[in-house]
Amino acid sequence: MRLAVSVQARGFPDKPWEGHLATGLLVVPDEVLVPSAPVELGEATGGLDLLVLPLPLDGGGRIERLVVEQVLMSSTLPEDGGDRFAVLRFGNASRHEPQVSRFSGTDLDEAVRAHEGDLWAALETIGAITPGVRDAVTPDLLREAAVIEDAQRAPEFEHRSLASGPAPLCPVIKVCAPPRS
Repeated sequence: MRLAVSVQARGFPDKPWEGHLATGLLVVPDEVLVPSAPVELGEATGGLDLLVLPLPLDGGGRIERLVVEQVLMSSTLPEDGGDRFAVLRFGNASRHEPQVSRFSGTDLDEAVRAHEGDLWAALETIGAITPGVRDAVTPDLLREAAVIEDAQRAPEFEHRSLASGPAPLCPVIKVCAPPRS
């Protein structure tokens, strides 16, 4: 399953296309990398959310909305050269598999220099991400995601009849220990 990650200004749960600030990459279950990070990420005092979108949206995967707890801003080349990037950390890990393949630091450093600080291009060159992932988040995708996320929030209801006999609640309440035989 492919992923797209939208870094969102907090406060746009119903209109994520208006809250989109940048496209990110899920690198580990609790961390997103944002190549070419806009200045707004470091100034988002109102908070940031991550919208993790399994693609295709109608493929059965769950859309996640995660709260960013820490923002680390840096640049790809020494002395603030190259592109600015951000690492976003959050407390609740994503259930989705990271979308960045393992790579060596040496390969990344060489690719960043070869691409004059362009982290997206460097990651594509070393095969850590698939080409085009930087353009995956579009207003149309976010409009569709809002509809699907809303539908996914609706709980499924199930009504069960209790069995007769001792401890009829135990099959329903998981922490209940059935009676000893």
